[in-house]
Amino acid sequence: MDTRQDKQRREALTLSEIVRAELYRALPSGGYGEPEAMEVEDLIVNNGRIFLARRIAGGDAQTAPGSAMAYMAVGTVSTAAVLTDTTLTGEVKRKALSANSANVNNIYTAVTTFGGAADTVTSLQIQEAGIFNHASSGQGTMFQRVTFATVTLADSDLLKVTLETNCGSNTI
Repeated sequence: MDTRQDKQRREALTLSEIVRAELYRALPSGGYGEPEAMEVEDLIVNNGRIFLARRIAGGDAQTAPGSAMAYMAVGTVSTAAVLTDTTLTGEVKRKALSANSANVNNIYTAVTTFGGAADTVTSLQIQEAGIFNHASSGQGTMFQRVTFATVTLADSDLLKVTLETNCGSNTI
């Protein structure tokens, strides 16, 4: 029989993921106004969980996980994330992360900023994002996927997406 303490330990060891999206609208006078912000929970998909487990185990020739999760993609599909997702079905842009780090508090952070005209994502209804280990659209392993309220960028607008994954508690 599980004790309350056993249950708390198991819960403390689970992964929790949060995505913050900040939309910076260009001002007519130049510069940017205060960001419109949203925060939603995302999902580490099955292939992402397998990737993580293999990274911890060190992998071997048959099960090596591939390169680091170093790319973020955005897309236009609002279907809720499920564990069996392997791609962003509406992917429109993928680019290298501007920040990709882990800290002593067990937090993995990935950040990318998408610019309207600069990244050719203007006038699109961006509704999903994901982290991948390959630079090319439709390639590599997807670590996580999230959907959020529709964001439509104008030419000079910026969308900054920050993923934070808490890999358990260090308070056990």
